Amino acid sequence: MHTLIYFHDAALAHAQYLLKAFAHNSSISQLTVVYPEGRGQDPIFSVSSESDELLYPKAYEMVGVRSSRLRIKWGNFFDLQKVIATQKPDYVIVLDEAYSINAFLIGLAVKVSGLRIPVVCYGFENINQSPPFKWFLRDPLKHFLPFIRKTLRYIFVDKLLQPIRVQLIHGALISYQECAQVIEQTGWKLPMQEQWCGVDVDLFNAHSKVTTQKSTETSSVIAYVGRFVPEKGILDLLNALTLLPEHCILLLIGAGPEEELIKQKTAQLSLSDRVRIFPPMGLDRLARQLQEVDVLALPSHTEVFWKEQYGRVLVEAMAAGIPVVGSRSGAIPYVIGDELRTFEEGDHQGICNAIQVALSMSPDQCQHLQLRARRGSAQQFAQAFINFYQKLLPSVRS
Repeated sequence: MHTLIYFHDAALAHAQYLLKAFAHNSSISQLTVVYPEGRGQDPIFSVSSESDELLYPKAYEMVGVRSSRLRIKWGNFFDLQKVIATQKPDYVIVLDEAYSINAFLIGLAVKVSGLRIPVVCYGFENINQSPPFKWFLRDPLKHFLPFIRKTLRYIFVDKLLQPIRVQLIHGALISYQECAQVIEQTGWKLPMQEQWCGVDVDLFNAHSKVTTQKSTETSSVIAYVGRFVPEKGILDLLNALTLLPEHCILLLIGAGPEEELIKQKTAQLSLSDRVRIFPPMGLDRLARQLQEVDVLALPSHTEVFWKEQYGRVLVEAMAAGIPVVGSRSGAIPYVIGDELRTFEEGDHQGICNAIQVALSMSPDQCQHLQLRARRGSAQQFAQAFINFYQKLLPSVRS
């Protein structure tokens, strides 16, 4: 089966393991990966380890298309249509949300090309879309332009395009059930199937704390991995650290606009000797670094236009046998699967309680985490799309 994937991050280092899983799937005879050339670099997802090229050799064709003038993550429609008409794939996968412009444009390109093939997307959306009037009224001057932009998108992209969209997209895999509720808010009866987003489970499992020799140090290392932005709740971790025993230290791995504020807060709380900040890492190096970690924390905050959609790093840590804790934002409690290791957003004492529960977990419980992480393996992710194709094909061709 010739499969075409559109993925706006396909050219970034961090995406290669996912594409490799598709390329090595026995049902895919040819894989074409399309991406927008204007995407550029990302401070986190572009970082690679020296061994990444050996881990993820390219076994597929990469085709770049021009980015839309409106947004670099959107592909140019005429380029997309040309690629699809030339390639004539049997199956098209859009690794973007059901209501995204990318899914719409690619579905339209397939339709214009006269192909009767399944077009399937991946749904992360978990915020109900509507004009944000209450948010606008909190500070009309500050929120005016974002309000206009969000409202126009809702009217012209979500609402007016919907009668066409339902004819172009045939199904969606979703990261968790709340995504299905958001997709169905307009009455769209899109065939959906739940599947955790793909992670290189095998890589992190190979560096498992359950199977490697643990350090003899007495310190307990709590880690955060990801973007340094307000919605990720890193300042909450710093405040919680002041409530934890002195032997607990905090490792922050990532980058972002809040880095200087984090350093200032660390000094203000007299935590400089208990907080370490590392730059973003490629997956292989990150997997090795996590061997030194005892608990991974994701204390995200729900915002007006965002809440945690999945938390890929949670699955990576679980695959390494590391207990994870997180706030009750979006998909986090569903991925963690243990209420005692979740907490209300911004609850510093709750963070401490969850960390103490995680630190007390037995090796058997950590091995169970590794089994849970396999729900998000890249191989299972790719196979779920193949299974979905078989399910959708009869109705698409009827």
